Amino acid sequence: MTQFASNRRDILRAGGATLFVALAGGKLRAANSAGRPLPEGDAYAPWTLWNDPSIRNTPLALVAAGAIAANPHDTQPWLFAVSDDAIEIFADTSRNLGAMDACVREMHLGLGCAIENMLTAAGANGYAASLETAPGSLIDLTERSRPVLAARLRLARFAQAIPDPRAAAIPLRHTNRYAYDLAKSPPAEWRDFARALGADGEVRVFLFEAGSPQRRRFDAAVVEATEAIIADKPMIADSDRWFRASSREIDAHRDGPTLDAAGLSTLTLIFAHLFSVSAETSHKAWLDQTRDVQLPTAPLAGLIAVRDRYDRPGAIAAGRAWQRLHLDATLRGMALQPLNQPIEMIDRERQTGSGAAWDRRVAALTGDDWQATFSFRAGYSSTAASASPRRRLADIVKS
Repeated sequence: MTQFASNRRDILRAGGATLFVALAGGKLRAANSAGRPLPEGDAYAPWTLWNDPSIRNTPLALVAAGAIAANPHDTQPWLFAVSDDAIEIFADTSRNLGAMDACVREMHLGLGCAIENMLTAAGANGYAASLETAPGSLIDLTERSRPVLAARLRLARFAQAIPDPRAAAIPLRHTNRYAYDLAKSPPAEWRDFARALGADGEVRVFLFEAGSPQRRRFDAAVVEATEAIIADKPMIADSDRWFRASSREIDAHRDGPTLDAAGLSTLTLIFAHLFSVSAETSHKAWLDQTRDVQLPTAPLAGLIAVRDRYDRPGAIAAGRAWQRLHLDATLRGMALQPLNQPIEMIDRERQTGSGAAWDRRVAALTGDDWQATFSFRAGYSSTAASASPRRRLADIVKS
């Protein structure tokens, strides 16, 4: 047994949560380097674990980086099997979103985000890493109760490994749901970076300027898809079951959307913490914020498209593209947020056999050669985004 394996057991027993932060009364008060304090609670400790000396230059450092990647509804739908020279990435299908992600497409986008973080962190930890993805179609992946292998990273020690400059953004990247500055558009360099992501032909990024005809169609699709999801009782119920309204729920689950990360104003956030809010009120607030704040203030919106949105490697590639976009944007001080409602409705139509109206509507923005699988907004915000809770390494590393 290697020394790494011995250290790994010790780290996992510790849960990866208290290796390097000071705890006061059981509450965490570490601050990220963006200047916004991490929310209180042990559930936020993984945001500073990824670069801790106790796991630096081991495969666990890559896993810890993957564990704070973007993912749908903060379901963190991943498990990792770790050895000295490889990391296997599993889709934890038991953490699926039900009717909100009928084809586990978004789950695989999240896996792609985790993989991109791991690849980004590899060089800084002295590794050259290569990726192998599982073939096949998401339509054929009917398993919803056990882990399914999605990809494998092959690791090789490489003394001359060059750190990726985007690695510095790994702990700073958070989804920003606040208002953006409509007058401050993302720079040409970032737009060029976004368009260059499609150079390999696997993915393509479409960008829509505020006020353009295509952007108006994009905005209308997002608003109307939000309304459709709220009206679809199974969809909205499968979304609601992941919401964590209190610190007790956050500590118990260490996942899911939270009030602090919802982009609420200070007064609204205080009210929401003090008083119980009905599901109907929450749904209306989501629609109002999408329609009246998030879309109107965003100078830029976009779609990430692939050739086949239900191709497993394609979904992982699209997730990698989103994570790369977001890391690069974070280094530039930008704010980004997914707005995936229209594509969630495409999946729902497919699941229910109710037609292809949403598919046609989204296809009008990309053309017939590309299928959108991710939609987002981009800009700058004067309000820093909050971190989301994350599970311990012991919860996500297969023994």
